[in-house]
Amino acid sequence: MTERQRSGDEAAPSWRRRRVVRLLALPVYVVAVAGLAAVFWHEVRGKSWDDSLSFALTVTGASIGGQWIAASILRRAGRGDG
Repeated sequence: MTERQRSGDEAAPSWRRRRVVRLLALPVYVVAVAGLAAVFWHEVRGKSWDDSLSFALTVTGASIGGQWIAASILRRAGRGDG
């Protein structure tokens, strides 16, 4: 009988697999954020679908842009930077 590997013994996923997972997660995130924002703006605020889609694009762009800027700042930060 073979023993099951412990999680500490497993190899880290390759950079290609991580990249594929990230690229697949991006559209899922965009659809979720934009969809919730559009439905909220249309149903709760009572705005037209045109206004709701514009709001959804603005919210999604700000969300993704903020995450990319934060990741860029974290990559540039050194060990002693607070």
